[in-house]
Amino acid sequence: MTIVTEPRLLLGRIARILFLLTTLVVWVLSLLPAPDLPNTGISDKLEHVIAYLVLATLGSLAFRGRRNAFLLFVLLCVMGVAIELLQNFSPGRSPEVADAVADGIGAAAGVVTGAAFAFVLSL
Repeated sequence: MTIVTEPRLLLGRIARILFLLTTLVVWVLSLLPAPDLPNTGISDKLEHVIAYLVLATLGSLAFRGRRNAFLLFVLLCVMGVAIELLQNFSPGRSPEVADAVADGIGAAAGVVTGAAFAFVLSL
């Protein structure tokens, strides 16, 4: 096993781990029954935007490149729609088109944010 000494490689590795953990957290929280959801005190649409912004930012840092950024955006949008559809099977939850749109907005903003971070870090 090699030790990563280059900061850029280390950042990519950390970002991949955080991306996977955050993805798992989003899936779990999105499919919890309504009574078990934590109350954040903010609008659920803002929760969606923030969650997908964080996911896309981490994903952009983990998997750099224009092609990867586009693929990441598409996959996060698909994930958002899939989760919305699966909420039909979670007590007290129901799918909403507006939630999927908020996911897409967060994913788009996160891909741009991740690209900006990557650009600044490469200077």
